[in-house]
Amino acid sequence: MKKIIATTFVCFLLLTSAQGQTISKKDAKQFLEKAWSYLKTSDSTSFVKLWALDASAPKHKGRTFSSQDIIENFDMMKGYLDTALIENLKIDYIEVEKDNLKGTDSEYWIKAWFKYDEHDYKGFGFYIAYKNSKWVVRDNPSTSTMKKN
Repeated sequence: MKKIIATTFVCFLLLTSAQGQTISKKDAKQFLEKAWSYLKTSDSTSFVKLWALDASAPKHKGRTFSSQDIIENFDMMKGYLDTALIENLKIDYIEVEKDNLKGTDSEYWIKAWFKYDEHDYKGFGFYIAYKNSKWVVRDNPSTSTMKKN
């Protein structure tokens, strides 16, 4: 009987750890704030390091992501969020969704939102996965606008 309980316990531990890492809202906020700080300081080298550039990375334009692809994303995001950069806005709030982008190994979609005025928000987000003991971006960043009444 003890062997059955011990075996069941070990199996339970293996199953829970095999399901992937869970990101807390605090960790997602830190990740997004790190990306935002790289955009504010024009640190494209550190921004590139947020991605996992390996053979298991999703395909971009039919091939694995390159540093140059990410730098193009960096430039696009700086242009899209130019007002937030100029006004040195802080992230107003974040969203964390358990979501897997088709064709990737992403586990979550995390988004940062900036409040431009009472009703208008702009934001950015990433599909992320837990690889090599850290959270990494697995696809192009997303950008969005939102109106709240």
